[in-house]
Amino acid sequence: MPISYTNSSQPILVKWSASHFPNNLTVQRSLKSSRMAIFGVSHKSGFAMATVSEDGKKQIHGQVIARAIGSNNAPASENDARFIAHVVQAAFVSLPVRNMLVLACTKSIQVYDPDGTSNIYIHMLDKTPAGRTEASVYSRGIVGVGQNLLCVGNHNGEILVFNVPQKGTNILLKETLTGHQHGITGLVSNDEYLVSSDTIGMIIIWNVSTMSQVNNIQPNEHEGITTLSMWKNCIIAGYANGMIRLFDVENAQIVGSIAAHSRCINAIDCNDEGLVASVSDDCYVRIWKLSGDADDLQISHECNYQIENNQLVGVKFVNLSRADIAVSMYDSNEVIVLRAE
Repeated sequence: MPISYTNSSQPILVKWSASHFPNNLTVQRSLKSSRMAIFGVSHKSGFAMATVSEDGKKQIHGQVIARAIGSNNAPASENDARFIAHVVQAAFVSLPVRNMLVLACTKSIQVYDPDGTSNIYIHMLDKTPAGRTEASVYSRGIVGVGQNLLCVGNHNGEILVFNVPQKGTNILLKETLTGHQHGITGLVSNDEYLVSSDTIGMIIIWNVSTMSQVNNIQPNEHEGITTLSMWKNCIIAGYANGMIRLFDVENAQIVGSIAAHSRCINAIDCNDEGLVASVSDDCYVRIWKLSGDADDLQISHECNYQIENNQLVGVKFVNLSRADIAVSMYDSNEVIVLRAE
């Protein structure tokens, strides 16, 4: 039966509006102990979040300003344009050993406590080597892997793998994965594989135990991938031309494609039930249902929901066992929650 949505009567408001970056919404889902969830978006050099009760009536607001680091890795003035770090992507990362807020920025990668009150670690990015096409220095693509690994992509096409301790600030760069020739756009993982994508549409599949490359998916006419997700053994890739393509993570073969949107797809998320939500510059939220697995994949369209006159830059399922979703919009400080009926 198709899904229909109604806009929650209690909107989530954050202090700053969302920048126009893909995947510009992150959610730390509600824990049974607290019954509070955290919603956040990046805005220029900051990150704005709201800690929200299940009924949406109680909201606690917070902000994080990315640290400006100057010469010799010394703190710099937040007003010095030479050293300001803009937040390209933010994500709450939940590892068995620790929960973190990770800001993938221009110039640096910054790690904070989940509430943003304490800066745990800053990693400065290397400049672009001669002969590479990326003119800017940035990090993008954030995912937790295994018990204690944090992976973040960068402009050089590298994946930086950090070892995260249970306590303290002693986060260490464990290794750097190379294979992409263009900037990383997305990282996702499951118990067996880490999947990465880049600006020209290349996908690389890595074994999480050895961090070695096991397969790759060549780009289709250099169509850039903007967002990645995974469900069971399916890689779900969203493209700048509005397509969604699905691949078998085991053999790197395409198993499905959807002409999903008329403009660039900015974010994709999926839940445990096989629902896939996609949002785009075309003002639409679309919901798809996956069933079976990559060997016998069935795809059905479940819902269109238009948010008029808004470019949609982020989407997340509020609960992985339900169909309710949160959506962020460019230049808006409101996070809309859509309740499934």
